[in-house]
Amino acid sequence: MAKIAVLGLGESLSEYSGGFDLTIGVNDIWGKVQTDIVVCVDKPERFTPERLQTIATSRPIRFYTQVSDWKERPDYFAITLQEQYPAYECLLDIPSVPKSLCSPFVACCIAYKFHEAEEIHLFGADFISHPHLKEISIRRILVHFTTLKEALRKKRVSLIIHGSGLLSSLND
Repeated sequence: MAKIAVLGLGESLSEYSGGFDLTIGVNDIWGKVQTDIVVCVDKPERFTPERLQTIATSRPIRFYTQVSDWKERPDYFAITLQEQYPAYECLLDIPSVPKSLCSPFVACCIAYKFHEAEEIHLFGADFISHPHLKEISIRRILVHFTTLKEALRKKRVSLIIHGSGLLSSLND
């Protein structure tokens, strides 16, 4: 079992200071922190040229994605996302990975499903000033993380949210 840091790109990323068994970042996280693993659930064309360049030059141990556009990467690892969003229940014990409207959610699921997390510490998923997500999407993300936290609790896995953003209300 492992203590894993999941790193998004929001404000609370500044609270991350290391000390974890494994780090999982999303998208162009290597522009800020060189994580062990990268999760990217968007197609390359969704990124600005600068962000795309950062993703292209990152060299994690593994690059998880469901997007075949990334398959030429030497660290490419294909995942399948579940068809439904976890509005009422987060299914962690089937082969596919739960999905959400944000990459840090998928990264948390990967921490549990593939890396035997006993503690998942989430940094940089604040949703205070996200440039693309609208309020209705942010509310849906809160529901997704609420169901994930409950599913992880049943597995005796802790999800600890760092920062004071939207998800901080989920801390016990």
